[in-house]
Amino acid sequence: MADIVKQILAKLIQLADQVTRAADEASSFKQDCLDIKSKTEKLAALLRQAARASNDLYQRPTKRIIEDTEQVLKKALSIVTKCRANGLVKRVFTIIPAAAFRKMNILLENSIGDMSWLLRVEYFGLPPIAANEPILCLIWEHIAILYTGLADERSDAAASLVSLARDNDRYGKLIIEEGGVGPLLKLLKKGKLEGQENAAKAIGLLGRDPESVEHMVHAGVCSVFAKILKEGPLKVQSVVAWAVAELSSHYPKCQDLFQQQNIVRITESRALLCFAVLLEKGTQDVKYYSSMAIMEITAVAERDSDLRRSAFKPNTTACKAVVDQLLRIIEKGDSDLLIPCINAIGNLARTFRATETRMISPLVKLLDVPEPGISKEAAITLTKFASSDNYLHMDHSKAIISAGGAKHLIQLVYFGEQKVQGPALVLLCYIALHVPDSEALAQAEVLTVLEWASKHAYLSQHEKVKKLLQEVNSRLELYQSRGSRGFH
Repeated sequence: MADIVKQILAKLIQLADQVTRAADEASSFKQDCLDIKSKTEKLAALLRQAARASNDLYQRPTKRIIEDTEQVLKKALSIVTKCRANGLVKRVFTIIPAAAFRKMNILLENSIGDMSWLLRVEYFGLPPIAANEPILCLIWEHIAILYTGLADERSDAAASLVSLARDNDRYGKLIIEEGGVGPLLKLLKKGKLEGQENAAKAIGLLGRDPESVEHMVHAGVCSVFAKILKEGPLKVQSVVAWAVAELSSHYPKCQDLFQQQNIVRITESRALLCFAVLLEKGTQDVKYYSSMAIMEITAVAERDSDLRRSAFKPNTTACKAVVDQLLRIIEKGDSDLLIPCINAIGNLARTFRATETRMISPLVKLLDVPEPGISKEAAITLTKFASSDNYLHMDHSKAIISAGGAKHLIQLVYFGEQKVQGPALVLLCYIALHVPDSEALAQAEVLTVLEWASKHAYLSQHEKVKKLLQEVNSRLELYQSRGSRGFH
């Protein structure tokens, strides 16, 4: 790229020299042509300086500025050429308005300002080219500092890009389009602590749509993230964990294949083991960011069997470590981390073996907590274990019943908030469907509960729930009689 820029600059220098020679040969409007010559010589000097420094120039604004400068020099050449002596008729009929010279001088001054800014980006304020797009040039300035500034300057530039990306989605797009991802990744790899944090924040904020995330993956974000999560400072690891969650969560369903490739790279890099360590030893913020990242990664694994088999084998050290930490947090009941950890366990429901039932009891206990949001998520997660889609649904349903799940679910169906009643009813249906001969379900009079739910439209309004209720009621009638309890 630097060689191409050098070639273009060489053509511009030749064009500027043509303007100078033509101005010397002017026979009319001599003073105006001398003014153009003076400014063109200044511009030519800057072009020569830029050619010598082409390896260090920030390419995006360079391309834009030299394109504009070329047009200005062509206009200047056109004007001064008209002022050369080419016979009496030419002199008589060559009429150039004074305004044309004034406009030409302004254009040359602007080009001089643009080239001066390009050579000293971080010290020169905004160039004339910024008149119509000040934000674009502000982004150029910060990205240029990321390339050439000192460590503290690069950190400040990354912080400024964080502010811009947070304020406006379009600014985030511009940062990516103008080449900001590369220097941000470099800062994340090799910068000082504060610079690394700011770079990770910026990258997390830039990944707001699949195209942006795809661009960053092609730029190498996965390997950089994996390296930081393996050996970076703990504080930086926490921000990177958050960024992983952000990038993962902004893939739409139509980009599932690409999403899987992204997450596979992260999981294959042993980042999962790093997340487990962060969940155990990190600060509260670190733990939260890590739990969010694990939740997003496992959400992808839930939809992709190949990823589940490769990254979440139950007997691998990384998978065991992650599950251990998730269960530790669930058993402890840490409210800030509880929901992402519950969801992550649910996303992995199809990876556990029949003998692996230790996660069932802690989840069942969460059905009986005061916070309805937690009870709801626990019911949804347990449903992933008990639903017919899970090959081991029979074993898991029995484990839920053994852990006392039926009585909690009945209470939630009868007396829970509406947002909890639905998930609780679905889970109760599945365990009753798979273990209809359970004595515990008979004692709890589950058939009566389900018949009561069938009569309430707000609980059975969805077609899937309605069919499930019909199926489970017919099965239960074979094994259980209607009890005396009734809520009519």
